[in-house]
Amino acid sequence: MDDIAAGRAAQTELYGAPLAQVIEQIGGTLGLTQGRIAQVLGLSAPMLSHLVSGRRVKIGNPMAHARLTRLRALAGDLAAGRLTEQEAAAVIPEIEASQDSWTTTHTVPISAPAPAAQSGARQVQELFRQVADAADWLAVADLAASGHPEIAELLRTYGASRTATAEAHWERTLSRP
Repeated sequence: MDDIAAGRAAQTELYGAPLAQVIEQIGGTLGLTQGRIAQVLGLSAPMLSHLVSGRRVKIGNPMAHARLTRLRALAGDLAAGRLTEQEAAAVIPEIEASQDSWTTTHTVPISAPAPAAQSGARQVQELFRQVADAADWLAVADLAASGHPEIAELLRTYGASRTATAEAHWERTLSRP
């Protein structure tokens, strides 16, 4: 296997698909060029090009990885009809401005007690993030979506969404008759 094929295979292990496919899907769904995606991620266009071609395997910057995860989720929400094009377009600058890497897996031991002030939704998010990172939860949600949309929503919400989204889902779900 040549270096490029090995790089793409490693990307499939890390991201659920080669980054060329991930970036193409994001760009096609959200109407973004590869250059604009690089800008939103906070990567140089040449760096993203190296990642897309398979010459580089992994996004090393945790914020860029978190932004990629959010763009991927945004594209999924738009494709599934959960957002309009205008709503999705309004989220892109927020993703670009994001300065946190909340979507990465935490290193706190799972047995550590959760602070009392944490909501149930936040505790569930912590559990999900101990097991896998957001990209993994999104990939599994995509696999489950066609046959089990409610489970896919659960995986996306607690595995990859912001806490406010998870808390809204928590309240909405637990208040059903």
